[in-house]
Amino acid sequence: MRQGGIRSVNSSRLPTRADPPTPRRALPSGSDDTSGSRDPGPVEPPPTWTRASEAVGVCLHPPNRRRVVVIAVVVGSLLVAINQGGTLASGHVGWVVWVRVALDYLVPTCVSTLGVLAGSKRNSAASDERGS
Repeated sequence: MRQGGIRSVNSSRLPTRADPPTPRRALPSGSDDTSGSRDPGPVEPPPTWTRASEAVGVCLHPPNRRRVVVIAVVVGSLLVAINQGGTLASGHVGWVVWVRVALDYLVPTCVSTLGVLAGSKRNSAASDERGS
């Protein structure tokens, strides 16, 4: 005889949509992973600079370069649409308009590059303490 018409449910039930996904545990280094993912190895810190010659290397660092290009394309395209959109749509395009279009892309490139450099500048007092 059942009490109240409710049966107990086995604790090994199937997950439902309301259940959060189970987090995967990190495998120790050197162990085999059957999912095909590889250990990326040691992560290098992003480059920093104190002299202008080092700043060029920071700007050419692939993640920084990619970030600057994406920002320049997105913001530059918005600026071109706002500033030169009517002129480009009317078809009255001369060399002056193309110079303005180039400047619309150059401005966000410079701003985002300066942002990368400002964020990666190494404090000279801190680098003296570390012995660099």
